[in-house]
Amino acid sequence: MILALPLAVGWTIYTAQPTPGNFLLGYVFSVSVVIATGHRGDSLRYKSAPRQLTNLVAYTVFLASEVLFSGLKVSRVILTPSLPINPGISLVNTQDSTENQLISAISAHGITITPGELVVDFEETDEAGIKMIVHSLNMDTSAPNLEREQAMRLERIRGILGHD
Repeated sequence: MILALPLAVGWTIYTAQPTPGNFLLGYVFSVSVVIATGHRGDSLRYKSAPRQLTNLVAYTVFLASEVLFSGLKVSRVILTPSLPINPGISLVNTQDSTENQLISAISAHGITITPGELVVDFEETDEAGIKMIVHSLNMDTSAPNLEREQAMRLERIRGILGHD
């Protein structure tokens, strides 16, 4: 039940309605999410909470900047029809040796929320682990950066979840 409190606070902030009724509604939704996902706080370590919070803030800033700059690039392409696009699909290794499904899902979300990129599916390979199949609006600008961005994303996500 305690784990649902930060989610309820997030709900209240996200909906921009700081009323007791809205917080209670967010708390009910949050408890439902915690129960439905079966998450019992196993990755919440109080000793590393400051580091987890630092990683959360850093990841949020990283993700917000990626969304902003990618949005501007996609807008420029849309508003300037003479700019060439090169849509295509590439494989991006999740780079997570533990093959944690939560880390893979958060990584996929981080890519999908970025304008111009979309995780279509996952592919499991014996030698390379799990790879994400990513569709990019412009392979020339997106593909070279996907692995580097995934490495930064993975480091922050692991830090948020309390993994060393």
